[in-house]
Amino acid sequence: MKNPSKARKKIPKQLESILLYNAAKTCCVCRIPRAPVEIHHIDENPANNIEENLVVICKNCHEEAHTKRPLSKSLTAGRLIDFKIRWQDEVKNRSANAMLPSSNLDQAMWTYINHQRLPVLMKAFNVKFDAGLLSFLAKRKVVDRNGIPIFQLEFKNRDNSLTTIYERFEWDDSQRLHDLYMDAVDKLIQKTHPIELGAIWTKREIKTILKPGSICFCMRGFHFRGGERKNGEEDRFVYARAKNIEIQLLANTRHMYGNSALYTNFAASRFAAILMIIKEVANEEGVLVVRATPLAMGAGFIPSEYETPHKLRYGWAV
Repeated sequence: MKNPSKARKKIPKQLESILLYNAAKTCCVCRIPRAPVEIHHIDENPANNIEENLVVICKNCHEEAHTKRPLSKSLTAGRLIDFKIRWQDEVKNRSANAMLPSSNLDQAMWTYINHQRLPVLMKAFNVKFDAGLLSFLAKRKVVDRNGIPIFQLEFKNRDNSLTTIYERFEWDDSQRLHDLYMDAVDKLIQKTHPIELGAIWTKREIKTILKPGSICFCMRGFHFRGGERKNGEEDRFVYARAKNIEIQLLANTRHMYGNSALYTNFAASRFAAILMIIKEVANEEGVLVVRATPLAMGAGFIPSEYETPHKLRYGWAV
Protein backbone atom coordinates (compact mmCIF):
# COMPACT_ATOMS: atom_id res chain seq x y z
CA MET A 1 0.00 0.00 0.00
CA LYS A 2 1.00 3.58 -0.56
CA ASN A 3 2.27 5.49 2.42
CA PRO A 4 -0.64 7.81 3.43
CA SER A 5 1.57 9.84 5.75
CA LYS A 6 3.60 11.29 2.90
CA ALA A 7 2.24 13.90 0.50
CA ARG A 8 3.07 13.27 -3.15
CA LYS A 9 5.71 15.53 -4.67
CA LYS A 10 5.98 16.04 -8.40
CA ILE A 11 9.02 14.39 -9.94
CA PRO A 12 11.24 17.09 -11.51
CA LYS A 13 11.00 17.11 -15.32
CA GLN A 14 14.76 16.79 -15.76
CA LEU A 15 14.90 13.70 -13.55
CA GLU A 16 11.87 12.22 -15.28
CA SER A 17 13.47 12.70 -18.70
CA ILE A 18 16.72 11.08 -17.57
CA LEU A 19 14.92 8.11 -16.02
CA LEU A 20 12.85 7.50 -19.15
CA TYR A 21 15.89 7.80 -21.41
CA ASN A 22 18.02 5.44 -19.30
CA ALA A 23 15.23 2.86 -19.42
CA ALA A 24 14.53 3.40 -23.15
CA LYS A 25 10.94 4.19 -22.07
CA THR A 26 10.52 0.48 -21.40
CA CYS A 27 9.44 -1.40 -18.29
CA CYS A 28 12.52 -2.85 -16.61
CA VAL A 29 10.53 -5.82 -15.27
CA CYS A 30 8.58 -7.26 -18.22
CA ARG A 31 10.48 -5.33 -20.93
CA ILE A 32 7.47 -5.40 -23.27
CA PRO A 33 8.30 -3.02 -26.16
CA ARG A 34 6.09 0.07 -26.50
CA ALA A 35 3.96 -0.74 -23.45
CA PRO A 36 3.01 2.57 -21.73
CA VAL A 37 5.23 3.17 -18.72
CA GLU A 38 5.00 4.96 -15.39
CA ILE A 39 7.51 5.91 -12.70
CA HIS A 40 7.24 3.98 -9.44
CA HIS A 41 8.62 4.94 -6.02
CA ILE A 42 10.51 1.88 -4.86
CA ASP A 43 9.98 2.60 -1.15
CA GLU A 44 6.34 3.58 -1.90
CA ASN A 45 6.98 7.05 -0.47
CA PRO A 46 5.61 9.45 -3.15
CA ALA A 47 7.61 12.32 -1.65
CA ASN A 48 10.98 10.57 -2.03
CA ASN A 49 12.01 11.69 -5.50
CA ILE A 50 15.68 10.75 -5.51
CA GLU A 51 16.90 8.88 -8.59
CA GLU A 52 17.78 5.73 -6.61
CA ASN A 53 14.17 5.45 -5.43
CA LEU A 54 12.53 5.72 -8.86
CA VAL A 55 12.05 3.01 -11.43
CA VAL A 56 10.36 2.90 -14.84
CA ILE A 57 7.72 0.16 -15.08
CA CYS A 58 4.53 -0.47 -17.03
CA LYS A 59 1.04 -0.14 -15.54
CA ASN A 60 0.64 -3.89 -14.97
CA CYS A 61 3.98 -4.22 -13.21
CA HIS A 62 3.20 -1.05 -11.25
CA GLU A 63 0.08 -2.71 -9.87
CA GLU A 64 2.12 -5.81 -9.07
CA ALA A 65 4.62 -3.66 -7.17
CA HIS A 66 1.80 -2.45 -4.93
CA THR A 67 0.38 -5.97 -4.44
CA LYS A 68 1.66 -8.04 -1.53
CA ARG A 69 2.31 -11.68 -2.35
CA PRO A 70 4.57 -14.37 -0.88
CA LEU A 71 8.11 -12.97 -0.78
CA SER A 72 9.31 -15.22 -3.61
CA LYS A 73 6.71 -13.76 -6.02
CA SER A 74 6.40 -10.18 -4.84
CA LEU A 75 8.05 -7.27 -6.61
CA THR A 76 10.00 -6.25 -3.53
CA ALA A 77 12.20 -3.17 -3.33
CA GLY A 78 15.29 -5.33 -3.72
CA ARG A 79 13.98 -7.06 -6.82
CA LEU A 80 12.94 -3.76 -8.40
CA ILE A 81 16.39 -2.27 -7.82
CA ASP A 82 17.98 -5.36 -9.38
CA PHE A 83 15.63 -5.18 -12.41
CA LYS A 84 16.40 -1.48 -12.82
CA ILE A 85 20.19 -1.85 -12.69
CA ARG A 86 20.24 -4.83 -15.04
CA TRP A 87 17.96 -3.18 -17.60
CA GLN A 88 19.75 0.17 -17.58
CA ASP A 89 23.08 -1.60 -18.13
CA GLU A 90 21.58 -3.59 -21.00
CA VAL A 91 20.11 -0.46 -22.60
CA LYS A 92 23.47 1.35 -22.43
CA ASN A 93 25.40 -1.53 -23.91
CA ARG A 94 22.86 -2.40 -26.63
CA SER A 95 22.58 1.25 -27.64
CA ALA A 96 26.35 1.72 -27.87
CA ASN A 97 26.83 -1.53 -29.79
CA ALA A 98 24.11 -0.52 -32.29
CA MET A 99 26.16 2.60 -33.12
CA LEU A 100 29.17 0.58 -34.29
CA PRO A 101 29.63 0.08 -38.04
CA SER A 102 30.20 -3.63 -37.39
CA SER A 103 26.64 -3.90 -36.05
CA ASN A 104 25.22 -2.46 -39.28
CA LEU A 105 25.91 -3.67 -42.81
CA ASP A 106 29.36 -4.65 -44.09
CA GLN A 107 29.72 -1.41 -46.04
CA ALA A 108 29.16 0.79 -42.96
CA MET A 109 32.37 2.63 -42.05
CA TRP A 110 33.67 5.74 -40.31
CA THR A 111 34.92 7.79 -43.28
CA TYR A 112 35.42 11.02 -41.35
CA ILE A 113 37.38 10.99 -38.10
CA ASN A 114 38.43 14.11 -36.22
CA HIS A 115 42.15 13.43 -35.71
CA GLN A 116 42.55 16.52 -33.54
CA ARG A 117 39.63 16.14 -31.13
CA LEU A 118 39.45 12.37 -30.78
CA PRO A 119 42.81 11.80 -29.00
CA VAL A 120 41.92 14.50 -26.45
CA LEU A 121 38.65 12.76 -25.58
CA MET A 122 40.32 9.36 -25.52
CA LYS A 123 42.74 10.64 -22.88
CA ALA A 124 39.89 12.15 -20.84
CA PHE A 125 37.99 8.84 -20.81
CA ASN A 126 41.08 6.60 -20.55
CA VAL A 127 40.49 4.99 -23.95
CA LYS A 128 43.62 3.53 -25.54
CA PHE A 129 44.65 3.07 -29.15
CA ASP A 130 45.30 -0.51 -30.23
CA ALA A 131 48.72 -1.10 -28.64
CA GLY A 132 50.17 -3.29 -31.39
CA LEU A 133 49.12 -1.06 -34.28
CA LEU A 134 50.12 2.10 -32.42
CA SER A 135 53.59 0.67 -31.76
CA PHE A 136 53.98 -0.39 -35.39
CA LEU A 137 52.95 3.05 -36.74
CA ALA A 138 55.09 4.87 -34.19
CA LYS A 139 58.16 2.90 -35.29
CA ARG A 140 57.40 3.92 -38.88
CA LYS A 141 57.00 7.52 -37.69
CA VAL A 142 53.42 7.70 -38.96
CA VAL A 143 52.21 8.77 -35.50
CA ASP A 144 53.84 9.82 -32.26
CA ARG A 145 53.49 7.74 -29.09
CA ASN A 146 50.15 9.46 -28.40
CA GLY A 147 48.73 8.48 -31.78
CA ILE A 148 48.97 11.96 -33.31
CA PRO A 149 49.74 11.77 -37.05
CA ILE A 150 53.22 12.82 -38.23
CA PHE A 151 53.12 13.74 -41.91
CA GLN A 152 55.54 11.77 -44.07
CA LEU A 153 55.00 13.35 -47.48
CA GLU A 154 55.35 16.95 -48.57
CA PHE A 155 52.11 18.86 -49.16
CA LYS A 156 51.58 19.39 -52.88
CA ASN A 157 48.38 20.91 -54.20
CA ARG A 158 48.95 23.23 -57.13
CA ASP A 159 45.35 23.20 -58.42
CA ASN A 160 43.72 23.68 -54.96
CA SER A 161 41.81 20.40 -55.25
CA LEU A 162 40.60 18.81 -52.02
CA THR A 163 43.20 16.85 -50.10
CA THR A 164 43.10 14.95 -46.81
CA ILE A 165 45.66 14.02 -44.19
CA TYR A 166 45.76 10.50 -45.64
CA GLU A 167 47.50 11.86 -48.73
CA ARG A 168 50.46 12.84 -46.56
CA PHE A 169 51.41 9.16 -46.09
CA GLU A 170 52.39 6.20 -48.19
CA TRP A 171 49.29 4.24 -49.21
CA ASP A 172 49.80 1.28 -46.82
CA ASP A 173 50.46 3.60 -43.90
CA SER A 174 47.35 5.66 -44.66
CA GLN A 175 45.26 2.47 -44.47
CA ARG A 176 46.78 1.50 -41.15
CA LEU A 177 46.28 5.01 -39.78
CA HIS A 178 42.60 4.86 -40.67
CA ASP A 179 42.29 1.42 -39.07
CA LEU A 180 43.90 2.77 -35.89
CA TYR A 181 41.40 5.62 -35.65
CA MET A 182 38.32 3.60 -36.64
CA ASP A 183 39.07 1.17 -33.83
CA ALA A 184 39.54 4.11 -31.44
CA VAL A 185 36.12 5.57 -32.35
CA ASP A 186 34.46 2.22 -31.60
CA LYS A 187 36.22 1.98 -28.25
CA LEU A 188 35.18 5.52 -27.31
CA ILE A 189 31.54 4.68 -28.10
CA GLN A 190 31.63 1.54 -25.98
CA LYS A 191 33.28 3.41 -23.10
CA THR A 192 31.10 6.55 -23.09
CA HIS A 193 27.69 5.18 -24.17
CA PRO A 194 26.71 8.23 -26.28
CA ILE A 195 23.24 9.74 -26.01
CA GLU A 196 21.01 8.69 -28.91
CA LEU A 197 19.54 12.00 -30.07
CA GLY A 198 16.62 10.33 -31.82
CA ALA A 199 15.40 9.03 -28.47
CA ILE A 200 15.14 12.54 -26.96
CA TRP A 201 13.96 14.46 -30.03
CA THR A 202 11.78 16.96 -28.18
CA LYS A 203 12.76 20.43 -27.05
CA ARG A 204 12.12 19.64 -23.39
CA GLU A 205 14.17 16.47 -23.33
CA ILE A 206 17.06 17.94 -25.29
CA LYS A 207 17.22 20.98 -23.00
CA THR A 208 17.10 18.85 -19.85
CA ILE A 209 19.47 16.05 -20.92
CA LEU A 210 22.07 17.61 -23.22
CA LYS A 211 24.89 19.65 -21.74
CA PRO A 212 28.13 21.06 -23.22
CA GLY A 213 30.51 18.11 -23.35
CA SER A 214 27.77 15.48 -23.83
CA ILE A 215 28.78 12.85 -26.40
CA CYS A 216 25.89 12.04 -28.73
CA PHE A 217 25.01 9.95 -31.75
CA CYS A 218 22.62 10.76 -34.57
CA MET A 219 21.74 8.73 -37.67
CA ARG A 220 19.50 10.47 -40.20
CA GLY A 221 19.52 12.68 -43.28
CA PHE A 222 21.86 15.69 -43.20
CA HIS A 223 22.59 18.62 -45.49
CA PHE A 224 26.28 19.25 -46.29
CA ARG A 225 27.02 22.76 -47.52
CA GLY A 226 30.47 23.56 -48.83
CA GLY A 227 32.43 26.65 -47.81
CA GLU A 228 35.51 28.48 -48.94
CA ARG A 229 38.29 26.21 -50.13
CA LYS A 230 41.76 27.03 -48.83
CA ASN A 231 44.98 25.01 -49.03
CA GLY A 232 43.03 22.03 -50.31
CA GLU A 233 40.63 22.06 -47.35
CA GLU A 234 37.01 23.05 -46.95
CA ASP A 235 34.87 23.55 -43.84
CA ARG A 236 31.48 22.00 -44.57
CA PHE A 237 28.44 23.21 -42.70
CA VAL A 238 26.44 20.14 -41.68
CA TYR A 239 22.86 20.51 -40.46
CA ALA A 240 19.51 18.78 -40.07
CA ARG A 241 16.19 20.11 -38.81
CA ALA A 242 12.93 18.47 -37.69
CA LYS A 243 10.20 19.58 -35.27
CA ASN A 244 11.90 22.99 -34.83
CA ILE A 245 15.08 21.33 -33.58
CA GLU A 246 18.26 21.77 -35.60
CA ILE A 247 21.70 20.17 -35.35
CA GLN A 248 24.63 22.24 -36.62
CA LEU A 249 28.23 21.11 -37.13
CA LEU A 250 31.36 22.10 -39.05
CA ALA A 251 33.37 19.27 -40.60
CA ASN A 252 36.70 19.95 -42.29
CA THR A 253 37.41 17.83 -45.35
CA ARG A 254 41.01 17.15 -44.27
CA HIS A 255 39.68 14.49 -41.86
CA MET A 256 37.76 12.59 -44.56
CA TYR A 257 38.83 9.22 -45.91
CA GLY A 258 38.59 8.61 -49.64
CA ASN A 259 37.03 10.39 -52.60
CA SER A 260 33.60 8.94 -51.87
CA ALA A 261 33.59 10.74 -48.52
CA LEU A 262 34.78 14.00 -50.09
CA TYR A 263 32.47 14.11 -53.07
CA THR A 264 29.51 11.80 -52.34
CA ASN A 265 28.93 10.65 -48.76
CA PHE A 266 29.34 14.06 -47.11
CA ALA A 267 28.21 16.37 -49.88
CA ALA A 268 24.80 17.85 -50.80
CA SER A 269 22.08 15.92 -48.93
CA ARG A 270 22.95 12.48 -47.60
CA PHE A 271 22.03 9.96 -44.93
CA ALA A 272 24.84 9.68 -42.38
CA ALA A 273 25.73 8.49 -38.89
CA ILE A 274 27.47 11.15 -36.80
CA LEU A 275 29.21 10.90 -33.43
CA MET A 276 29.54 14.36 -31.89
CA ILE A 277 30.33 16.30 -28.75
CA ILE A 278 27.90 19.06 -27.78
CA LYS A 279 29.13 22.66 -27.64
CA GLU A 280 25.89 24.56 -27.06
CA VAL A 281 22.11 24.22 -26.91
CA ALA A 282 20.31 27.50 -27.57
CA ASN A 283 16.86 28.85 -28.48
CA GLU A 284 16.97 30.97 -31.62
CA GLU A 285 13.75 32.44 -33.05
CA GLY A 286 11.63 29.46 -32.01
CA VAL A 287 14.20 26.86 -33.10
CA LEU A 288 16.22 24.85 -30.60
CA VAL A 289 19.74 24.79 -32.05
CA VAL A 290 22.18 22.05 -31.02
CA ARG A 291 25.73 23.02 -31.97
CA ALA A 292 28.32 20.29 -31.85
CA THR A 293 31.76 19.20 -33.01
CA PRO A 294 31.83 16.03 -35.13
CA LEU A 295 34.10 13.30 -33.82
CA ALA A 296 33.30 10.76 -36.51
CA MET A 297 30.91 10.50 -39.44
CA GLY A 298 29.94 7.24 -41.05
CA ALA A 299 28.57 6.21 -44.43
CA GLY A 300 26.82 3.00 -45.44
CA PHE A 301 24.58 2.82 -42.37
CA ILE A 302 20.91 1.96 -42.89
CA PRO A 303 18.11 2.28 -40.32
CA SER A 304 16.67 -1.23 -40.78
CA GLU A 305 19.93 -2.68 -39.42
CA TYR A 306 20.14 -0.23 -36.52
CA GLU A 307 18.97 -2.30 -33.55
CA THR A 308 18.87 0.26 -30.77
CA PRO A 309 16.60 -0.37 -27.74
CA HIS A 310 15.40 3.25 -27.94
CA LYS A 311 12.27 4.41 -29.72
CA LEU A 312 13.40 6.99 -32.27
CA ARG A 313 11.28 10.03 -32.96
CA TYR A 314 12.82 11.93 -35.85
CA GLY A 315 12.34 10.97 -39.48
CA TRP A 316 15.03 9.20 -41.44
CA ALA A 317 14.73 11.50 -44.45
CA VAL A 318 16.83 14.61 -45.07
